[in-house]
Amino acid sequence: MNVIQLQPCDPAHPPPMVELREATVYWDAAQKRVLLKEGVMESEGGAYGFFNDTLLLSGWGVLEISAGHGAGSTQEDETTFFLAGYLEGYLTAGHYSNMYPQFLKDEKFLNGVGDLLDLVPALTPRSNSSSAAGALRTPGMGHCTALIKVLPGFENLLFGHSSWYTYAATMRIYKHWDFRVSDTRTATGKMSFSSYPGFLMSLDDFYLLGSGLLMTQTSIGLFNSSLFSLIGPHSLLAWQRVRLANILALSGEEWAHIFSKYNSGTYNSQYMVVDLNRVSLGHRIRDGALTVVEQIPGKVMHSDQTQALRRGYWPSYNIPFHEEIYNLSGYSAMWKRYGEDFSYDLCPRAKILRRDQAKVFHLSSLKHIMRYNNYKRDPYSKGHPCKTICCRNDLRPRRPRPGGCYDTKMAVQLAAEAVNGPTTQGVCARSHGNPSTSPPIMASHNLRLPLRHYETNTASSLRAQRQNI
Repeated sequence: MNVIQLQPCDPAHPPPMVELREATVYWDAAQKRVLLKEGVMESEGGAYGFFNDTLLLSGWGVLEISAGHGAGSTQEDETTFFLAGYLEGYLTAGHYSNMYPQFLKDEKFLNGVGDLLDLVPALTPRSNSSSAAGALRTPGMGHCTALIKVLPGFENLLFGHSSWYTYAATMRIYKHWDFRVSDTRTATGKMSFSSYPGFLMSLDDFYLLGSGLLMTQTSIGLFNSSLFSLIGPHSLLAWQRVRLANILALSGEEWAHIFSKYNSGTYNSQYMVVDLNRVSLGHRIRDGALTVVEQIPGKVMHSDQTQALRRGYWPSYNIPFHEEIYNLSGYSAMWKRYGEDFSYDLCPRAKILRRDQAKVFHLSSLKHIMRYNNYKRDPYSKGHPCKTICCRNDLRPRRPRPGGCYDTKMAVQLAAEAVNGPTTQGVCARSHGNPSTSPPIMASHNLRLPLRHYETNTASSLRAQRQNI
């Protein structure tokens, strides 16, 4: 175990210790056991990697794991995934015990925490009046904002996402996986994604994939409680279908078809899949560059929205785009009852993104808009700290809660930058006790991530080998 002590800038306030853990694991087939070697990364191992515990320094821990690449490896895929999981568990176990919430001990439900946002109310007994057809309900918090921006001359494509949830969920790890997978139906074994200790998926769903696909999502609230009757056990949870689609799909269309199978009707969301293989910067953007997929119980719809990229941008803010999904999930009824906050075109975030997206030219300007909160002065926010791009629920004058926009991830091609913590851009940093001496609830940190720039021929070479799904 290596511990790196950074040189302090101020002796009175030294920076935190940074712990770098390295390890390699081997599979002993004869004894059916794992052999672990600490403090070394050996490429001939079944899996090797490191965890850089920089959470208190940069806001993110960084995990990198390579598996199945050993010299002359004939390792079965099942063993590769098992060893990768074993190694990740060993490297990050210290933070798993710090995870929120602690009552989720079963890893299947830990990874399905997003699905539980819909599964719990679906299984909670309701009165006859509330469960009647057409009854409206108010979902709990689970919102995000996303923006995909193409520059006017197609010079670049930028991809941003800000997560909204409880501030207790800021135990973050950015994960880089590089797995050699022998199954020829697999599109890629490489992915980089924002995540948490113990999670096999992102949850906020921000993925950069070795197949050349980028994927993110914002959740869709279910206001029509009658849809819960369509949720059944003969299905796969959303996180499982996302994992499968990420590994198997070579295009947005293919991603949508894989994801739509065995729809659980839980963690209902709008997914955006960008296919970089169909983007020729400075020249053209081919059809299929952006596929938008929306799920509710009983239905998954998708469409090619590449034309929106050609016009400049695609926004996402927790309101369905497809008219049928919009109406079935209850948004049209909510619009009639409560006004334009539930309108796809006229909700506050739609107006703000339509106005400000033209100011995005690079990662720093994308970060500015994705962290934007000027609710006291912006007329579109109407004085509400969550009617904006990066919510601050703790600043509500009535019933404030420690939740809101707690991270931002941005990507250009296959390189990314990430920020952890509530935004302080245009708003105050809430303090405990004396504001002159107490720190904010969470500090915002920037982290330039050393993402792998995948070879452009990866998708084409795998496509030649791949069998039909």
